[in-house]
Formats: sequence, structure tokens, C-alpha cells
Amino acid sequence: MTISIECICFGSRRALKLFLSAQQEYTMATEHDLHSNMPLRLEHAGAGVIECIEGRAWVTAYAEFADTVLQAGQRYTIPNHGLVLVEAVGSGRIRVHAAAPRRAWWALHIPTLLSTRTT
Repeated sequence: MTISIECICFGSRRALKLFLSAQQEYTMATEHDLHSNMPLRLEHAGAGVIECIEGRAWVTAYAEFADTVLQAGQRYTIPNHGLVLVEAVGSGRIRVHAAAPRRAWWALHIPTLLSTRTT
């Protein structure tokens, strides 16, 4: 994140501006080998994405009525922050992409609060 503060002075007028740039790329991903009867536990992974790379993966997510079976090339977006279990049907490999973090509340509201003018 880049934060810069700039003061612009024109005679008796002053303006204080705060520029926040939160355009970082978050591309964190982990790969996991899956085996039958050995589920992978994913906790607090809401809005992340499970990508099946090889084989088939059985996905069970907290509070979801139906399970999902992924084949190679398919993706599943994790619907909530509850427990997710991923297990292979036979053997397989998955990649779990972490969700990009949301901007902090202050990054959304401070630019408006600090935009002041005095005449």
C-alpha cells in the first residue's frame, strides 16, 4: 500500500489531500496432493478458490446443502469462512488460491475526511 500526503497552497487557500493506493496483487496459492480417505482441512478460507489440477476432488463446505466434485480444470469458489474438506476420488492435486484481502475501513473513509479547504 502506498500512502502519500500532499499539501497544495494557492495564496490563502490550502487543500490537504491524502492519496491511498491499495492496488497490490495478491496471488498467494498453495498446491496439495490429495489421497482417498485423507481429507484436507481448509479453515477460514472464504472467497478463496479451489482449482483441481489433476484427478477429481470432492469438496464439502460448511452450511452448503450439496457437495461438489471437481474434475481437472474446474474451479470452486469457497462460499463462507466455515470449514471446508477436500478429498480426492482416487488421487488428485489441487491448488488453493487465497482471497484478496479487503481494504481497511480507514482506507475507504479517510480521503473524504481529510479533504479540507480553508479560504
